[in-house]
Amino acid sequence: MDYDVRQAWIELWLAVFGEPPPIASETDLTAKILIQHLPTPPPYEVKSRTE
Repeated sequence: MDYDVRQAWIELWLAVFGEPPPIASETDLTAKILIQHLPTPPPYEVKSRTE
């Protein structure tokens, strides 16, 4: 993982957990942890263009 990608992961972790990641880990493991802790998005609502 290059420096810029690592910094992006750190910023995302900070946004989700409010603190930097405790250790450097594999990208796949970090993604799984973040996805498990991100809030679920609201349901999508389909609207017509004429409304």
